Amino acid sequence: MKTVRLDDVYPDERERADESKVGRSALTLKGGGGQTLSQVLLTMNAGSQLADHNNPGEATLLVLSGEVTLGWADGSAQLKAGEYTVIPQTKHRLDAHADSVVLLSVARTG
Repeated sequence: MKTVRLDDVYPDERERADESKVGRSALTLKGGGGQTLSQVLLTMNAGSQLADHNNPGEATLLVLSGEVTLGWADGSAQLKAGEYTVIPQTKHRLDAHADSVVLLSVARTG
């Protein structure tokens, strides 16, 4: 079993986000290769976004630092550090209002 101390990966991920044209980085902590559960640490610079996209399964979002808005066709949720939500099963987007780090968990259903 591999243990990851998230505080130890933040600096590298922040640097990757700063160097990225889109202002974000993604580090897969668990998942890939046909596994059901996927967990991704997303580091987003203020003003960056994940454009509209569909869910590949049931998903949750935990804001570890910063402030983001999760938006979808008929609603939105503003989330700050320490807040958690279930992502709706519809096309959605994520906007960072401050430098932010979020943990995205997805249980693939298909």
